[in-house]
This record gives sequence, structure tokens and C-alpha cells, in this order.
Amino acid sequence: ASGRKKRSNTIMMPERLSTQTIYESDWISLYADKVKMPEGYIIDTYHRLHYPHESVCVVIYNDQDEILMIQSKRYITGRLEWEIPAGRVEDAERPVDAARRECLEETGCILENPVYLCSQYPNNGMSDLRIHIFAARVQAEESAWDENEVNCKKWVKRHDMMDMMKNGEITCGASMLSLLYAEFFYRQDQ
Repeated sequence: ASGRKKRSNTIMMPERLSTQTIYESDWISLYADKVKMPEGYIIDTYHRLHYPHESVCVVIYNDQDEILMIQSKRYITGRLEWEIPAGRVEDAERPVDAARRECLEETGCILENPVYLCSQYPNNGMSDLRIHIFAARVQAEESAWDENEVNCKKWVKRHDMMDMMKNGEITCGASMLSLLYAEFFYRQDQ
């Protein structure tokens, strides 16, 4: 009886009123939704990217406390980009199996007990892309990898990897988050 309003525990979320398909494919789809915001305001065109497949990123360590970096040939940026192995999860494939497959394809590495670290939505304001992050030790390394996608690979000391990020040599957001997450929540436990 203090005269204060009782606060509701109900959280109002934005509500999709309609959807217009702009483009759909097995890789990415673009929709224009009409959305009612919690306060009642209506956004007539809220662009939404849908990814039909989730993705994985993997931070690979060796016995010399180094991390494997790959130099990807990126069409979108028109650059060679230092990244960690990553790719999509195929239909009926578990994320951990996708992590193993992507590492073998992109680096020639066979992983020893990949550890799930977390999942993230890199751009949740406009996209539902979900990326599962793993870390693992390399069990074996073959010399072959997908040279159509990857220019080269190199093992980098942990402190050098941090310098690469600080100096802007690593610009891939998913790689940056995965590397930092692995340093704080995987490596310290190993």
C-alpha cells in the first residue's frame, strides 16, 4: 500500500504481423517483415536474414601451445583474411561432426576431443545465424587442404595471435570472438 505500481513480470516482445519473401535459397534467405514493437509502434519493413544452416568455428591448439590460423580467400572483402576454420553444419549433421569435417577439409587436421565452448548469434538484430564454437587439440595433421578456399595455414604462438588481432590482421568477427573465448574458457582449463 505504498502507492507504487506493481511491476509486471510479463515481457512484451516484438510481434511479426506479416512476411514478404524477397529471396530464398539453401544458403541464405531475405525477408521483409511487418513488425509490431512492444510499445505498439509498427515497423512496415524490417529486413530479416535467415540462414537455413547453423555454422561452426574451431580453435585448434598443438602441443607447442600454438593456434592454427588459415588464410582464407574472401570474395566479399576481396582480401586474404586470417581466420580459424569454420563452415556450415550440413543437414542431419551434429555441430561437433561439422567441426571435425571442416577442420579436416580446410586444414588437413584431425581433431582430438573437440570441446564445445558456446553458441553465438553474430548479428542478432537482423540475422538468425547461429555459430557453435569449439576448441580442440590437433591429433594428426595432413599436408593437404582445400586450396580453392584456403591460401595457406600457419601455427601461431598465442601472444602473436593476440598481436594479430590488435594490429588488425584478424578482422573476422567470428574468429576473433572464438579465439578470445577459447583463451579465457578453454585454454585455462587445459
